[in-house]
Amino acid sequence: MRAITGTDISEFFKSGADLLVLTAAGEFVGIDAGEVEQQHEGAYAFVLLEDGGEVQILLERSAIVGGDWFPDALDDAGALVPAVADEMAELITADGILPGRVAKAQAATEAWEAAEQEANRLALARAVAVTEVTAFAGSQSAGARLLDLDQSTVNKLVKKAKASAAGQARA
Repeated sequence: MRAITGTDISEFFKSGADLLVLTAAGEFVGIDAGEVEQQHEGAYAFVLLEDGGEVQILLERSAIVGGDWFPDALDDAGALVPAVADEMAELITADGILPGRVAKAQAATEAWEAAEQEANRLALARAVAVTEVTAFAGSQSAGARLLDLDQSTVNKLVKKAKASAAGQARA
Protein backbone atom coordinates (compact mmCIF):
# COMPACT_ATOMS: atom_id res chain seq x y z
CA MET A 1 0.00 0.00 0.00
CA ARG A 2 1.25 3.48 -0.81
CA ALA A 3 0.14 7.01 -0.11
CA ILE A 4 -2.13 8.78 -2.57
CA THR A 5 -0.49 11.51 -4.61
CA GLY A 6 -1.58 14.47 -6.64
CA THR A 7 -0.66 12.46 -9.72
CA ASP A 8 -3.24 9.81 -8.74
CA ILE A 9 -5.89 12.50 -8.51
CA SER A 10 -4.83 14.09 -11.80
CA GLU A 11 -4.95 10.71 -13.57
CA PHE A 12 -8.39 10.07 -12.08
CA PHE A 13 -9.62 13.44 -13.31
CA LYS A 14 -8.23 12.86 -16.82
CA SER A 15 -9.88 9.41 -16.96
CA GLY A 16 -13.37 10.88 -16.79
CA ALA A 17 -14.43 8.34 -14.14
CA ASP A 18 -17.08 9.32 -11.59
CA LEU A 19 -15.37 8.10 -8.43
CA LEU A 20 -11.81 7.67 -7.22
CA VAL A 21 -11.69 4.68 -4.89
CA LEU A 22 -9.15 2.82 -2.81
CA THR A 23 -9.41 -0.93 -3.31
CA ALA A 24 -8.76 -3.59 -0.69
CA ALA A 25 -5.50 -4.29 -2.56
CA GLY A 26 -4.38 -0.70 -1.92
CA GLU A 27 -4.84 0.55 -5.48
CA PHE A 28 -6.30 3.91 -6.44
CA VAL A 29 -8.81 3.31 -9.22
CA GLY A 30 -11.31 5.46 -11.09
CA ILE A 31 -14.71 3.81 -11.49
CA ASP A 32 -18.14 4.75 -12.80
CA ALA A 33 -20.85 5.39 -10.22
CA GLY A 34 -22.91 2.56 -11.74
CA GLU A 35 -20.39 0.01 -10.49
CA VAL A 36 -21.32 0.78 -6.88
CA GLU A 37 -23.93 -1.69 -5.66
CA GLN A 38 -25.26 0.42 -2.81
CA GLN A 39 -26.01 4.07 -2.22
CA HIS A 40 -23.14 5.92 -0.62
CA GLU A 41 -22.96 8.90 1.65
CA GLY A 42 -20.23 10.70 -0.25
CA ALA A 43 -16.49 10.69 0.10
CA TYR A 44 -14.74 8.28 2.47
CA ALA A 45 -17.64 5.81 2.62
CA PHE A 46 -16.87 2.11 2.29
CA VAL A 47 -19.12 0.56 -0.35
CA LEU A 48 -19.58 -2.72 -2.16
CA LEU A 49 -19.13 -2.98 -5.89
CA GLU A 50 -21.28 -5.07 -8.20
CA ASP A 51 -18.53 -7.72 -8.25
CA GLY A 52 -18.69 -7.98 -4.42
CA GLY A 53 -15.42 -6.17 -3.70
CA GLU A 54 -15.29 -3.48 -1.05
CA VAL A 55 -13.76 -0.09 -1.81
CA GLN A 56 -13.46 3.23 -0.05
CA ILE A 57 -14.66 6.24 -2.00
CA LEU A 58 -12.01 8.94 -1.85
CA LEU A 59 -13.19 11.55 -4.30
CA GLU A 60 -16.16 12.24 -6.54
CA ARG A 61 -15.55 13.85 -9.89
CA SER A 62 -18.32 16.34 -9.14
CA ALA A 63 -16.27 17.71 -6.22
CA ILE A 64 -13.59 18.78 -8.69
CA VAL A 65 -15.81 19.89 -11.56
CA GLY A 66 -18.42 21.58 -9.38
CA GLY A 67 -15.80 23.66 -7.65
CA ASP A 68 -17.40 23.21 -4.22
CA TRP A 69 -14.37 21.71 -2.54
CA PHE A 70 -11.62 23.70 -4.28
CA PRO A 71 -13.07 26.56 -6.36
CA ASP A 72 -9.67 27.09 -8.00
CA ALA A 73 -9.04 23.44 -8.85
CA LEU A 74 -9.23 23.88 -12.63
CA ASP A 75 -7.18 26.18 -14.79
CA ASP A 76 -8.65 28.22 -17.67
CA ALA A 77 -8.26 25.24 -20.02
CA GLY A 78 -10.23 22.98 -17.65
CA ALA A 79 -7.21 20.97 -16.48
CA LEU A 80 -6.67 20.11 -12.84
CA VAL A 81 -4.00 22.34 -11.27
CA PRO A 82 -1.16 20.07 -10.01
CA ALA A 83 -0.66 22.00 -6.75
CA VAL A 84 -4.38 21.68 -5.98
CA ALA A 85 -4.23 17.93 -6.75
CA ASP A 86 -1.34 17.62 -4.27
CA GLU A 87 -3.33 19.48 -1.62
CA MET A 88 -6.35 17.25 -2.26
CA ALA A 89 -4.15 14.18 -1.82
CA GLU A 90 -2.93 15.42 1.56
CA LEU A 91 -6.48 16.14 2.74
CA ILE A 92 -7.80 12.81 1.49
CA THR A 93 -5.07 10.99 3.40
CA ALA A 94 -5.64 12.94 6.62
CA ASP A 95 -9.44 13.03 6.53
CA GLY A 96 -10.35 9.81 4.75
CA ILE A 97 -7.73 7.15 4.22
CA LEU A 98 -6.06 7.23 7.61
CA PRO A 99 -9.26 7.46 9.71
CA GLY A 100 -10.85 4.77 7.52
CA ARG A 101 -7.95 2.41 8.10
CA VAL A 102 -7.95 3.18 11.84
CA ALA A 103 -11.66 2.31 11.99
CA LYS A 104 -11.05 -0.94 10.08
CA ALA A 105 -8.18 -1.85 12.41
CA GLN A 106 -10.34 -1.17 15.45
CA ALA A 107 -13.19 -3.27 14.04
CA ALA A 108 -10.76 -6.08 13.24
CA THR A 109 -9.35 -5.91 16.78
CA GLU A 110 -12.85 -6.11 18.27
CA ALA A 111 -13.71 -9.09 16.05
CA TRP A 112 -10.43 -10.82 16.95
CA GLU A 113 -11.01 -10.25 20.68
CA ALA A 114 -14.54 -11.65 20.41
CA ALA A 115 -13.25 -14.68 18.50
CA GLU A 116 -10.49 -15.15 21.07
CA GLN A 117 -13.04 -15.08 23.91
CA GLU A 118 -15.18 -17.62 22.08
CA ALA A 119 -12.14 -19.83 21.42
CA ASN A 120 -11.20 -19.68 25.10
CA ARG A 121 -14.76 -20.55 26.11
CA LEU A 122 -14.77 -23.53 23.75
CA ALA A 123 -11.33 -24.65 24.95
CA LEU A 124 -12.55 -24.64 28.53
CA ALA A 125 -15.71 -26.53 27.54
CA ARG A 126 -13.48 -29.13 25.87
CA ALA A 127 -11.30 -29.41 28.96
CA VAL A 128 -14.34 -29.88 31.20
CA ALA A 129 -15.81 -32.50 28.84
CA VAL A 130 -12.52 -34.44 28.70
CA THR A 131 -12.29 -34.26 32.51
CA GLU A 132 -15.79 -35.74 32.76
CA VAL A 133 -14.81 -38.59 30.42
CA THR A 134 -11.74 -39.37 32.52
CA ALA A 135 -13.81 -39.35 35.71
CA PHE A 136 -16.29 -41.86 34.31
CA ALA A 137 -13.60 -43.91 32.55
CA GLY A 138 -11.77 -44.34 35.83
CA SER A 139 -8.43 -42.78 34.83
CA GLN A 140 -6.84 -40.27 32.53
CA SER A 141 -5.22 -43.12 30.59
CA ALA A 142 -8.57 -44.78 29.97
CA GLY A 143 -10.08 -41.42 29.00
CA ALA A 144 -7.24 -40.80 26.56
CA ARG A 145 -7.85 -44.17 24.91
CA LEU A 146 -11.61 -43.55 24.64
CA LEU A 147 -11.08 -40.10 23.14
CA ASP A 148 -8.16 -41.18 20.94
CA LEU A 149 -5.99 -38.42 22.43
CA ASP A 150 -2.43 -38.39 23.66
CA GLN A 151 -2.07 -38.93 27.39
CA SER A 152 -0.25 -35.60 27.70
CA THR A 153 -3.13 -33.76 26.01
CA VAL A 154 -5.62 -35.29 28.43
CA ASN A 155 -3.37 -34.41 31.38
CA LYS A 156 -3.17 -30.77 30.23
CA LEU A 157 -6.92 -30.55 29.66
CA VAL A 158 -7.75 -32.02 33.07
CA LYS A 159 -5.29 -29.63 34.70
CA LYS A 160 -6.87 -26.70 32.81
CA ALA A 161 -10.39 -27.69 33.91
CA LYS A 162 -9.29 -28.06 37.54
CA ALA A 163 -7.49 -24.70 37.48
CA SER A 164 -10.57 -23.04 36.06
CA ALA A 165 -12.82 -24.63 38.67
CA ALA A 166 -10.43 -23.54 41.43
CA GLY A 167 -10.37 -20.01 40.02
CA GLN A 168 -14.17 -19.87 39.92
CA ALA A 169 -14.39 -21.16 43.49
CA ARG A 170 -12.15 -18.30 44.65
CA ALA A 171 -14.17 -15.68 42.78
